[in-house]
Amino acid sequence: MSNPVSIVLVGVGGYGNTYVNALLDAEDKTLFRIVGVVDPFATGCRRLEELKALAIPFFDDLAAFYAEHSAELAVISSPISLHAPQTCEALENGSNVLCEKPLGATIQEATAMRKARDRAGRFVAIGYQWSFNEAILALKADILAGRLGAPKRLRTLVLWPRTEGYYKRNNWAAALKDAQGNWVLDSPVNNATAHYLHNMFYVLGPALDRSAVPRTVTAELYRANKIENYDTGACRAITENGVEILFYSCHAIADTRGPEFVYEFENAVVTYSAAQKTVQAKFANGETVDYGDPQRNVPNKLWASIGAVRGKSDIVCGIEAASIQTLCMNGMQESASEIIDFPATLVSIQGEGDKKLTVVEGLADTLIHCYETGRLPAETNAPWAKSGRVLDLEGYSVFPSFS
Repeated sequence: MSNPVSIVLVGVGGYGNTYVNALLDAEDKTLFRIVGVVDPFATGCRRLEELKALAIPFFDDLAAFYAEHSAELAVISSPISLHAPQTCEALENGSNVLCEKPLGATIQEATAMRKARDRAGRFVAIGYQWSFNEAILALKADILAGRLGAPKRLRTLVLWPRTEGYYKRNNWAAALKDAQGNWVLDSPVNNATAHYLHNMFYVLGPALDRSAVPRTVTAELYRANKIENYDTGACRAITENGVEILFYSCHAIADTRGPEFVYEFENAVVTYSAAQKTVQAKFANGETVDYGDPQRNVPNKLWASIGAVRGKSDIVCGIEAASIQTLCMNGMQESASEIIDFPATLVSIQGEGDKKLTVVEGLADTLIHCYETGRLPAETNAPWAKSGRVLDLEGYSVFPSFS
């Protein structure tokens, strides 16, 4: 039996709790050992006392950890602005990395991470769990094999209400930059619903660990909450192969809907919704294929990364695959020359305290209509809508490009 993989957990509050739970509840604990926790605010960990009972050392930063220890795998669940620098630091100290999604805030960060990875001779996995899920991988295998025919149009809708407490949970929520001046670009597109934008490019990728590349993007960005960045985004991207990608994401609505998608191919239409629960393809010849539930087995990305340290697993979603979401998201910020505030007459507040929810009248209906008809809000009769410019992403390497 091989030695257990040594792991340092970077960030154990917030989403980091997911990794803590997976490790502490693992059936086979001989596969790994936690050799350190890096988090200056570790009280956000719901199982902090259990970690302390294991005599795991705690540190405020990675430099302090690496001054005394080493780790074969760093699992990073820190704020977005720290993803790139902490990934690079871990690589420079000999660790492989599993970094939680999104990859980061800017496309130049993706380049820096890739260069650091190549210098270190280690791997970097990005935690888009759908990309490590059996259902999505089976679908992608059939797409790569040509079973579904040529892709035509992919569209996704995610309407997830977020309260005032969501925006108060940290000091970078919905921010363009953090307190130190680093880009964050936190938004529904670069945080809560980033998975589903990424997935459209990922399933169309020319190889298992690659994503399709957008050539152009046109975006509309809107805001109802009193925040710096946007809470509602819609975009149309056209890939290098001419496939249309449509994405609709919003936090300023009353009712949850999604994620749901319709992926149109020459020989089949692939659908998923919360009600349907599984990814299903309906072929023109009447055949139906059920690929399974993409929401199952969320810790697969962790077990795959642990296995990859020993050469027993492949990293199917690394920097190259995940950076396409970053590229499209950066393009969206620049396509929309400004974030449009919804008319005050349409905005209402529901609830009290941290449970206050900002809702825009009629917005959900408009976005659903756009999703169903393949249009952006400015292409409908929505009076508040403003079209963004078509942004050419060929050679796009620095955000913001206009500087």
